[in-house]
Amino acid sequence: MPRKYPRSKERQLSKERISILWEQAQKSTRAGQLEIAREQMRSARKIAQKTRTKLPRSISRRVCKSCGAILIPGRTSRIRVRSNRSRHVVMTCTNCGDFVRYYITGCDRKA
Repeated sequence: MPRKYPRSKERQLSKERISILWEQAQKSTRAGQLEIAREQMRSARKIAQKTRTKLPRSISRRVCKSCGAILIPGRTSRIRVRSNRSRHVVMTCTNCGDFVRYYITGCDRKA
């Protein structure tokens, strides 16, 4: 079956749709509608998979990979800065308890 659009146009459309869904999901989370936000991010991830593109890092780091909740510090996530072995930030989802470590590079140990 032939494509409707060339691949580059398809990916551009998917990026636009993903950004729209991200904005709507953020509004839904702030309004307290967590299930709607989770469903919007699930459909954004499906769009990215279908077009074989990655979610932007600014979005993928703010979505829990296990339950799909949008991580807002203080509301749906807890953030800690740790300096065991190497300095890193630990982001914990308050819905499912899953956590992700983001290592901080380029800083000195004494600080």
